[in-house]
Amino acid sequence: MTPILASARVLVVDDDLTTRSIAMAALKEAGFEPFEASDGVEALERFAELQPELILLDLMMPRLDGFETARRLRRTPGGERVPVIVMTGLEDSGAIEQAYQAGATDFISKPINWMLLRHRILYVLRSARAMDELARSESNLADAQRIARLGSWEWHLREGYVRRSEQFFALFGDDPVAFPPAMDAVLERVFPQDRTIVREAYAQGKRGQPFRIEYRIVRHDGALRTVLEQAEPIASADGGVTRLQGTTQDITEQVEAEKRIRYLAYYDGLTGLPNRQYCRELLKQTVRRATRARHWVAAMVVDVDRFGRINESLGQSVGDQVLQIVARRLTDAVAALPGREDSRSSAAVVARIGGDQFVVFIDGAPAGEAPEAISARLLEAVRKPILLAATEVALTASIGMAVFPEHADDADALLKCADMAVSLAKRENRDVVRSFSQDLRVAAELRLSLENEMRKALEQGEFELHFQPVISWPEGTVLAAEALIRWRHPKRGLLAPGEFIPLAEETGLIVEIGEWGLQAACKQMAAWIAQGSAPHAVAVNLSGISFRHVRLLSAVSGALAAAGLPPNRLELEMTESVLMQDVELTYEILAELKRMGLRLMVDDFGTGYSSLAYLKRFPIDVLKIDRSFVKDLEHDSSDAAITSAVLAMSQELGLAVVAEGVETEAQAAALARRGCKAMQGFLFSRPLPAAQFIDWMNRASRRVKSA
Repeated sequence: MTPILASARVLVVDDDLTTRSIAMAALKEAGFEPFEASDGVEALERFAELQPELILLDLMMPRLDGFETARRLRRTPGGERVPVIVMTGLEDSGAIEQAYQAGATDFISKPINWMLLRHRILYVLRSARAMDELARSESNLADAQRIARLGSWEWHLREGYVRRSEQFFALFGDDPVAFPPAMDAVLERVFPQDRTIVREAYAQGKRGQPFRIEYRIVRHDGALRTVLEQAEPIASADGGVTRLQGTTQDITEQVEAEKRIRYLAYYDGLTGLPNRQYCRELLKQTVRRATRARHWVAAMVVDVDRFGRINESLGQSVGDQVLQIVARRLTDAVAALPGREDSRSSAAVVARIGGDQFVVFIDGAPAGEAPEAISARLLEAVRKPILLAATEVALTASIGMAVFPEHADDADALLKCADMAVSLAKRENRDVVRSFSQDLRVAAELRLSLENEMRKALEQGEFELHFQPVISWPEGTVLAAEALIRWRHPKRGLLAPGEFIPLAEETGLIVEIGEWGLQAACKQMAAWIAQGSAPHAVAVNLSGISFRHVRLLSAVSGALAAAGLPPNRLELEMTESVLMQDVELTYEILAELKRMGLRLMVDDFGTGYSSLAYLKRFPIDVLKIDRSFVKDLEHDSSDAAITSAVLAMSQELGLAVVAEGVETEAQAAALARRGCKAMQGFLFSRPLPAAQFIDWMNRASRRVKSA
């Protein structure tokens, strides 16, 4: 883009303030110097004042519409040649033709693609500058035409011949001598499907009407090019049309660029499906048609389950191939529905709206299946195994479905309802279809309210820590305290983690809440040490999001430093599933934490991967046997065998073991017989506020001493 064109003054004329504001912002961002007018009267006044290089003109305005504004502008000194691009929501060709007759240079339809408009303005400005140069200097005509790929011609109607510029012949790749002088010679080189357009334009010119058309030509070398042709009739003294003066410009690159811009703006580059923006537009059109015809429209959000593990284990290139295959399968499944042989029709659309998320929407007009049956078909399509690089990939998906007008009365609301339904499917079992219900809307509103309240809770200090002891049985010696977060809600009272932690993880607030918990635990432990009565260590749980967050190491070191707490008095707990998401990264993080002097624990051991390989490699200090094995230890031989195996393995590897969820003395005795003395559970104490915990610990210490 040349600096002159980029800084061109552009006058935006529209009675709609929102459209003007968006246009002004888009033009300014593109480097133009924009000005505005609210109607045609003001536009004419501002034109005289500013002399802009281009006018962006709305057709439908009060006081003075765009048609009359353009006509008056052309009669205004300096306004004869200024480019005018009209913005119109009108779809009939008659209105657009009327705009050209009034003096418009070009048009663009609403809703406006602002990226496309920027290129359209540059193109029109280039053409205008080229035409100005032609008018100013005949001597520069040949060069200007060559640079602009613009050929000129003059058709003498009465004599029946055409005088053409050298550049005109260059556009067609023809020798001027071999090109017949009659106008019909052009028709022979026009792409067959476009010849009717050209014939009608020539007939219009003979009747004294200007024309502006785009058509394709086949060059002498066989290349297909697109040209823009415009012409003005020249009348004689008696009023009859004697000749037509016109220009023909090669605009192939512009047309291809606009196609590419449109593709990038509306389609997903990986799958070729409509993207989120275009999906919304298509769905709006479908809902409008269905409203008139009283049809249902079903929108289904298809979310591939656990797709991240494919990228992590097989690489992003394989993940991309999987997404492409899923896209084809969904498209084929829609095409195979009864009454829909073409999945590309606007009545049945498949779109990709996110990394591993697709949308399928179906117009219920043609005879076919019910929405529930269609969703089941889509689920089955995704489930089929995929063989890539000698590796079989098994997929499942969660589908959320909503139906217009039963669940929503417009396109955006319909998509939102389907989103709510797919979130429910993913929170439950996955690999299922869930239909929207009003209960979901209520639940979503409650979740939004809870999210907002959670953000305020951090600011207002509503979170607090409770501590549960880890003891040595049967002595009762307190070994450590596990810090467990609670939310003292101003209206709902004390909330357990299960009531807000899942939402905190979903929204990302878990990082801030986790950092607060880490700081609070370190400060409390340091305070207990200063008071002369403290457990050996305090344990803090890390969520998967916090464990992989870029601030983890600095948050841990900062919390220790701020509290003045020795690192060996802090323990960090992570679950198996968190540790195994990215083994290489996990090792690096754990190694750095270990270098800092912390003790590292695997929480809920036995419920995840339970891989001996990672226990050998990772710098782990403690395994916590999950409560599910402890619960039936006395009655379930499998649980007993697993517990014994874990204890034996831990002893061989030099790892300490803590049993969670101990609720009865029988469970404690069974664990002790197998060599596990470190325990935690309601048998000893529930999680307690800090002051109550230290009182409990001191009483327990006195009992141990008295025994």
